[in-house]
Amino acid sequence: MIRFFIIFGLVFALTLSLLASVASQYNYSLMDGRMSSIWLVSILVATYVAWRINGILKKRENGLEKSGQITGAQKGKLGALFTPRKSSAQLAREARVASRRKRLIADGKLKPDPVIDTPDADPEVQPTRVSRTASIEDRMAARRERVRLAKERGDLPDDDG
Repeated sequence: MIRFFIIFGLVFALTLSLLASVASQYNYSLMDGRMSSIWLVSILVATYVAWRINGILKKRENGLEKSGQITGAQKGKLGALFTPRKSSAQLAREARVASRRKRLIADGKLKPDPVIDTPDADPEVQPTRVSRTASIEDRMAARRERVRLAKERGDLPDDDG
């Protein structure tokens, strides 16, 4: 309920500021008796918008509680508004993809990804795959390593002429 009143207050303040700026251009005052209908409409609009936004945020929270994906940052007051969340459909799709991947690896149709971050891995070896969110330097280093390995295997011709 507190969130509803906060959203209502913000929307109502925004509505009044817009109304005041428009009214001042035409030399009207919002305190005039003829503006009571404008006040009523602005209160009703702010109430409706706050109710809709609050309902959307409640549905989002309930969906996360059911799926068990709430993190510590999302439990805070403002953290729940700004943290990215995965929908239940996205979580179900990721689970399907992971299970299919395991099945293909077990059947021998897909090679498992090499784990680079293990303690026994050679620190001199460059990783050949990095995250999409990695820096451009890391992505280019991984690409150089993939090209070097492909040239060693003979999949790519050398550029020596």
